[in-house]
Amino acid sequence: MRLLVNAAIAAGVAVTAAQTPAAAAPNPINTIKVPCSISALHNSITAANANTAVLKLAPSCSYNLTSPLPTITGRVTLKGLNSSIKRASTAGPFRVLDVALTGDLTVEDVFVMNGLLGIGDGAGIRNAGKLHLRRVTVAGNFAQLGNGAGLYNSGRATVRNSIFTTNLALAGTGAGIHNNGDLHLIDSTVAGNALNAQGAGIFTATGRTSKVVRSVVNGNLSASQTGAGIASAGTTSLDNTWVRLNKSIGAGGGVLVLPGGVVTLHRTGVRDNNPDNCFPANAVQGCVN
Repeated sequence: MRLLVNAAIAAGVAVTAAQTPAAAAPNPINTIKVPCSISALHNSITAANANTAVLKLAPSCSYNLTSPLPTITGRVTLKGLNSSIKRASTAGPFRVLDVALTGDLTVEDVFVMNGLLGIGDGAGIRNAGKLHLRRVTVAGNFAQLGNGAGLYNSGRATVRNSIFTTNLALAGTGAGIHNNGDLHLIDSTVAGNALNAQGAGIFTATGRTSKVVRSVVNGNLSASQTGAGIASAGTTSLDNTWVRLNKSIGAGGGVLVLPGGVVTLHRTGVRDNNPDNCFPANAVQGCVN
C-alpha cells in the first residue's frame, strides 16, 4: 500500500482524504427484547412497523392474546425460543398474525396457535406481503367459512423447517395452507389437517404456484369432498417429497388436479392414500393408483 501511495505522489497526484471517502456505516437493525407481556408485544410490533426491528420474544413464553395484534405493515422479525403466540381460549374470534401488502414478516422458533375466524381467511396467519417462516409450528387454528385455516397466502411466502398440523376449515379450501400467491415450502411437514372441501393439506389456487421441496404431506383428511393431501387449480411441483396416508371421501386422496391445474413429481412418492393416490387418472405423471 505504501508503494502505491509513493508512486502516486511521485507522479504528481495529490492523495487526499477527499479522494477516498470512508464508506458509510450501515444502519444497524433495531433489536427489542419483548417481555412476556401481551401489551409489550403489541407495543413492540407497533414500533417495528415504524422502524425496522428484530423482536426477541421471551424464552418459553406463551403470549395468550385476548385481542388481535397490530397488522404487520413494515419489516418485522419475531424471534422466539420455544415461544408461543396464540389466541386465548376465552377470547373472541380473530387471526393470530396478519401481514399487509406492505409488510415483510420473518418468524423464527415460534408456535402460532388457536386462531379462530367465523368469516375470513387465514386464522393462523394471513399474508398479503412477504412472509418468511423458519422452525415455526402453525397448529390448532380454525376457519369456519374461510380458506387457509393455518396459512392463507396471497403474497410471497417462504417456509422452512416448519410444521402445519391440526388446522381445521369447515367450509373453505386448504386447511393447512391455502396458496393464492407464490409459495416455497422447504423441509417442512403438513400433517393432520382437516376440512370438508378440497386440499386439507395444501391448496394451490388458479394461476398460482406452490413449490414443495423435501417435505411431507401426510395424514390429512377431506371429510366430505375430494383431494385430501394436495388439491391444485394452479401449478404445484413436488420435489423429493412424500404424500402419504391422506384420506378423502371422494377421489384424489393424495393429489387432486383441478381443471387448469398442473402437478409435477420429481423424486416424490405418492403412496397409501385413500381412496386413491391421484385423480384424475394419468393427470400426474409418475403417480400410480
